[in-house]
Amino acid sequence: MGGFGCVGKLIRREKKVPIRVWIGLMVFLTTYVNYTMRSNMSIAIVSMVTAQKGRVFPECKEREMEATRLPGLTTTMQSNDTNITITTTERPELPNYGPRYDWDQYTQSAILGSYFYGYIFSSLPGGIIAERYGPFAVLFWTHLISAVFNSACEFAAWVHYSLLMFCRIVLGLMAGLCYPALQCLIARWAPPSEKGKFVSCLMGNTLGTCITWPLVGAVTQAVGWGWGFHVISAQVLVYCVIFYFVAANSPEDHKWITEEEKNYIKESQGGNVSKKRATPPYKKMFTSMPFWILNILHFGNLWGLYLQITNAPKYIAEVVGFNLRDSGGLAAMPHLTRMFMGLAYGNIGDFCKKKGLPTKFIRKFFVIFSHIIPGILLIGIPFVECQPTIVVALLITSMGVNGAAVLTNLQNPQDLAPNFAGSIFGIISFIGGTTGFIVPAITGAFINHGNTIANWTWAWVIGGCMYISSGLIFILFGSTKQQEWNKKKEDDDA
Repeated sequence: MGGFGCVGKLIRREKKVPIRVWIGLMVFLTTYVNYTMRSNMSIAIVSMVTAQKGRVFPECKEREMEATRLPGLTTTMQSNDTNITITTTERPELPNYGPRYDWDQYTQSAILGSYFYGYIFSSLPGGIIAERYGPFAVLFWTHLISAVFNSACEFAAWVHYSLLMFCRIVLGLMAGLCYPALQCLIARWAPPSEKGKFVSCLMGNTLGTCITWPLVGAVTQAVGWGWGFHVISAQVLVYCVIFYFVAANSPEDHKWITEEEKNYIKESQGGNVSKKRATPPYKKMFTSMPFWILNILHFGNLWGLYLQITNAPKYIAEVVGFNLRDSGGLAAMPHLTRMFMGLAYGNIGDFCKKKGLPTKFIRKFFVIFSHIIPGILLIGIPFVECQPTIVVALLITSMGVNGAAVLTNLQNPQDLAPNFAGSIFGIISFIGGTTGFIVPAITGAFINHGNTIANWTWAWVIGGCMYISSGLIFILFGSTKQQEWNKKKEDDDA
């Protein structure tokens, strides 16, 4: 997380780490724990369901077995000069990781997508709530509540899958409030010259994903899938304690900050950020072309991202044919790459701005990395078929270059209206969040008749096309100009 603007100078002068660095760390940890609860179901569900009908082994394993089987080989028994040929196919015994449920692909897709039903509805008012009541309370209480409902998923699954869906919807409702609150927190704490690094701290979500999959896989193999939920909830509770003592709504509200750092942040923001409560200018916002172009860019990014978050473990385990721990670890590697690349992109963006490159050029140039290249790579995944090394390499590269989203769709709300960045992000998350249940539903429809590479092809191709088309639209029509409606008015005048 190094490189926060004048951090080096401040450390040497003040003999301690600036408070805004700790705030950046809390942004990182917030997104980390948020995504541990978002993504744990993707790997846990593999151990919660019975084997699908009609396929004994993953397609790639069946191909491998077919290729090594001797032609015409049969099992022959001799009895009283009579040859009896018996051909059998035994279904492998499923490991005992806990109760297994007979959920078809549609039900599994509904469970995976239920999180996002809650997410989209709470993200819409999330920015307003954070701007009016402060991001601190929003982030603390949503994660405390989430820890409880995440642990309840084990019992809920035992009762009925609809109760499990309810728990996931509540988790989504809580998460939908978080990202608008984080945008609000960043707007209040980040000097303009350090905003890229602050936004790159949102890449903690990728660490959450890449740690969760192998962690839940290992815990599941050791003590059962139920404990996978409890371990994640324990992490969230530890985070809540740390956040309570470290974070604050703004520099003015923090107990430990020095006057020098407080004045530096205030002066660098130059009056563009105000703590005054105001109603977002929705009429002007909804008639703003740059706002809608940002919506398209964010929608395309979330489509491709959720495709990989919700389906990569399933594809690697059930089609390519890795076991639970391998599929969790391999599917996590792309997200780990995205985190490190996102942090690097944040520093690169701030460096480019320091060198005088126009913000508009920075945003549009890096869309090539955040959207265009990942789209091309996703389209290529089904065409390499049963070559796991290449499949993982494509996922790693796709997610790695997509880390540039910290300079495109994740930072553009701060360009257009820093005073209402939380509200803007809440709205684009509401619209983009629909991909969270659209993608699993579409994928489930494709693979319900067979978990084959052929049936998966369209899911990957559509995801790639969404990346590419949304990126091209932003390059042609996107804007970074601060909108005139950024200036806050009193509630009665808004």
